[in-house]
Amino acid sequence: MKILIVEDELIIAEDVRGMLSRMGYEVVGNAMDYNEAIALLENTTPDLVLLDVNLNGKKDGIDLAQTINESYKIPFIYTTSYSDTPTLQRAKNTNPANYLVKPFKQEQLFTAIEMALYRLSEIPKKETAPTEKAMIIKDALFIRDKFRYTKLNIHDILWIKSDGNYLEIKTTNSEELIRATLSNFIERLNSNVFFKTHKSYIVNLDYLTKLEPTFVTIVDVRIPISKVYYDVLIRKLNVV
Repeated sequence: MKILIVEDELIIAEDVRGMLSRMGYEVVGNAMDYNEAIALLENTTPDLVLLDVNLNGKKDGIDLAQTINESYKIPFIYTTSYSDTPTLQRAKNTNPANYLVKPFKQEQLFTAIEMALYRLSEIPKKETAPTEKAMIIKDALFIRDKFRYTKLNIHDILWIKSDGNYLEIKTTNSEELIRATLSNFIERLNSNVFFKTHKSYIVNLDYLTKLEPTFVTIVDVRIPISKVYYDVLIRKLNVV
């Protein structure tokens, strides 16, 4: 997962960079003021911004947050030593993913990131705690492993196989294992390109190369399809 740091104190910025690196995240840059941050946002694609409220220049972090909301649609976490009521009120109005008061430790930073991702994810409301190993945000799946999240683009998923309480996820360049059920997971994918072919399989129809009565071929791998799902898929594809 790519993270942009916006912090005007270099020592603090390097400390935060070190924490993030140890947790396995990629830091795409550090900006010291509003203009530097905009330049980095124009040339990089962070998944999350760590944003100090107090910045060099006329515009502060809250001004930057408003611009991020309007033009970039990237989640951000405030990291600041300010916790007074007026600052908190201004910050709340920008809808941050979280608010982290300095000084903080690595564990606190990880918790802030985890809670931010959970808040932004498409986990059903009935799940009341961020205990799952995977969260879906927009078009990406974030898989947690101890102190880091790995980003997996949903459109890169070829198929998903259920194995008990776990799902094996095959992508164009990797394999992942998460704890979840197939029925719950397909609801959260919220995409018309994913199709259940069998009680144990979901496939990405964008990679469908062949359809047979008992199998679908995804790229060059045959995946079983039951008759009821075959009939539904035939109608879905409008096969003549």
